Amino acid sequence: MEQVRISVGGMSCTGCERRIERAVQDLDGIRHVKADHRAGAVAVLLDEAQSDEAAVRSRIEQVGYEVRGAA
Repeated sequence: MEQVRISVGGMSCTGCERRIERAVQDLDGIRHVKADHRAGAVAVLLDEAQSDEAAVRSRIEQVGYEVRGAA
C-alpha cells in the first residue's frame, strides 16, 4: 500500500470533496480517499499493484479540479 497526498485547487465546499472522493474511489486499487477543501488536499491510500498516483491525478483533473502537486 502507498499513501499519497495531493494538493488540489478549486475545491470550495463539501460537495467538491464528495465529487472527488467518488471519482477517485471508482479507480481500481483505491483503498481509501479523503478530500479536504479547507486544506486543498486529497489523501489516498492505494494498492500500487493496481493503481498509481498518476491515475489519481488524472481522475481529479477529469472531474474539473486543478492538481498542483504534492501536499
